Amino acid sequence: MTSQPVFSQRVLVGWVAAAVIIFAASLYFMGGGQLGDPESVGPSTYSRSAIGHAGIAAVLQRQNIPVVKSQSNSLGQLTRGSVLVIAEPRTGNEEIIRTLLKADTILIVLPKWSGVRNEKKSEWLREVKERGVTDALWTLRLVAPLGEVARQNTPVTWTTNQLGLAPNVVEPTQLIRGDRLVPIISSADGMLLGEISDRNRKVWILSDPDVIANHGLARAGNAALATALINRLRGTNGVVVFDETIHGYAVKTSNPFMLMFRFPFVIATAQAAIAIALLLWASLIRFGAPQSAPASLKVGRQGLLENVARLIEFTGHQQVMIRRYVQETIRDVARQLHAPSALAGEQLVAWLQRVGAARSVSVDCGVIVQRVSELAEARRGDLTQLVRYARDIHRWKQEIIDGISRNPRAH
Repeated sequence: MTSQPVFSQRVLVGWVAAAVIIFAASLYFMGGGQLGDPESVGPSTYSRSAIGHAGIAAVLQRQNIPVVKSQSNSLGQLTRGSVLVIAEPRTGNEEIIRTLLKADTILIVLPKWSGVRNEKKSEWLREVKERGVTDALWTLRLVAPLGEVARQNTPVTWTTNQLGLAPNVVEPTQLIRGDRLVPIISSADGMLLGEISDRNRKVWILSDPDVIANHGLARAGNAALATALINRLRGTNGVVVFDETIHGYAVKTSNPFMLMFRFPFVIATAQAAIAIALLLWASLIRFGAPQSAPASLKVGRQGLLENVARLIEFTGHQQVMIRRYVQETIRDVARQLHAPSALAGEQLVAWLQRVGAARSVSVDCGVIVQRVSELAEARRGDLTQLVRYARDIHRWKQEIIDGISRNPRAH
């Protein structure tokens, strides 16, 4: 067996250093956030197209109103008196929107327009199309399940206007109806701006996005109306948070470790952990000096006796074995000396004592039998004394059968 390790220390250090460098590089390239497309022409605060909302964000900032364009955790960025704006969300983001609806103060803007990007100028639209009513209805029913959406192709006369500023929208005007909606700005045909109050939560629904869209801000009165609308919802030091995750904008996680515990990456993480565990289990003992082989069992008569002795020592039955050895020795001597068959127990021992005295045996078998019986009953662990009695009974057997040896080494 050789004691040399499988890998040299230099090779092992090189592998560890390479693994650390690769791991650090992966963290560098995975770290940091990345936004979605900032040149999007959709209805977001990053869009400068006609249907975008970059204009309203700029108007509010010029009036020293704090504005946040949120790409993650919009609820966590809300402070006391803040307003969460959910403007023209994409259909299919129901889970995200229902999470956002936990905010205390919300402005929801229903979708109305869609556009096609201009190939020559990426920030402009080549064509604007009217979206179906079903998209607006889907958004409305997230907060008003029985609400309805209608579009008015004729001029609208506003009968209720709590803000005192007239809207100026492009026909067809998109209106909403619903039994839970309280009109803020409305006509006989429906509401442009309605309110739903639920305990401590206030939700305002703007049915037509032309009031805050970039093209709508160019129409007289809409910029002032949009500002007044926000200020009515906002507290003194409140922040206006535009959620952009509903438009596909999202910051990639800045902590790459979190990716390992998110689906579907958690599956690969579990597989890698199992593979590493199996690899360590299979090869960890191969590093360093090999383990020495277990001692082999000795062969031959001496080895057999030593193995039996170890087994008896392990079980702790030394007293019983010595007692039986003494008893069998007594029986064997009685058989060889042709002791009367009727004798047994103490009578047999007494007969053997008389024979031993007649043959001048130096060992008294009766004393040995008595003392071994006492040790066995007391369950003592004096192995030295037990071994001495075993030797004495063996010596007694030799002397009573073969006579006393004249060689002192035989004793």
